[in-house]
Amino acid sequence: MPGISVVAEAGEPREALTVVGDQRPEVIVLDLRRIAPDGAEFLGQLAAAAPQGGIVVLTAYLTERERADLTRAGARAILLKEIDSGTLVRTIRAVAARVVAGERRPEA
Repeated sequence: MPGISVVAEAGEPREALTVVGDQRPEVIVLDLRRIAPDGAEFLGQLAAAAPQGGIVVLTAYLTERERADLTRAGARAILLKEIDSGTLVRTIRAVAARVVAGERRPEA
């Protein structure tokens, strides 16, 4: 997509933490259940490793409690995997715009 570049990929939590610390991306797209079944705990670690980045979480299912926990842990957007690519791209761009504008993450 024009204006969006993939700077790195990670297949497991430790690798993801290293990659975001090294690459410092504006936006991190995270397939939560694939890489971190422990959800909010890992997301909090990722947010701490990449305080400059906005995190977009993709998930197959989500309870309201999980949504609240993920938001407190640092997610800027939470999307179900069934969304279309256009929605994903718009969300990534919106999160990037908020990051560039200096919007803070919600406090835990």
